Amino acid sequence: MTVSDTTAETRTMPGRPRDPRVDEAIFAATLELLAEDGYAQLTVERIATTAGVGKASFYRRWPDKVSVVLEAVSRNPERPSAPDTGSLRGDMLAYLRALAQYRTVYSEAISAISGEALRSTPFAEAFHAGIADPVTAELRVVVQRAVDSGELPSGTDVELLASLPPSLLFMRRLLMGCQPDESFVERIVDQFFSPIGAFLTDETRQSLPQTTTSSDEGELL
Repeated sequence: MTVSDTTAETRTMPGRPRDPRVDEAIFAATLELLAEDGYAQLTVERIATTAGVGKASFYRRWPDKVSVVLEAVSRNPERPSAPDTGSLRGDMLAYLRALAQYRTVYSEAISAISGEALRSTPFAEAFHAGIADPVTAELRVVVQRAVDSGELPSGTDVELLASLPPSLLFMRRLLMGCQPDESFVERIVDQFFSPIGAFLTDETRQSLPQTTTSSDEGELL
């Protein structure tokens, strides 16, 4: 998608509303360049050229590339949403696999945004509102659905469980310096979001205490 500089200049004159086509062109160009070349190679000049707008149009909207990356990533239609597979385990596996893949593609951008959030309170607020909070919100949907269906107890701390996976994914990147892969996602789900019988081996299952009843006890209480 390209937008002529003439259109951009006309629509962004003082007192006139911004042309949404310019915004969308810049978002699309930003995401395209991030996916192709990474954050380090991204420049305002390249974004403007790819979007087909002038740099003046860009700077009327954002002060720097970090700011436009934040908004582009937060609005990205490829960002995963909570699935409904019919089970807590299935929902978590599907969502976290998609989230890990998404964050791998845009890992440099998200790292840069996170770093900027640590230095700037206003930027931190925008980061949480645009990137962090929506992820936790999607996970709350998954956890609450499991509570409502009886897969999790009614007293489950929904907020705590919803914040656990993104925290583990973030710490793996920060402390170990590697992107979480599908194996790591499965470890999270198996440890925290699977019924005990779903991933026990036969040997482990046989080692668990067995409940028995005498023949005159009738039904198991």
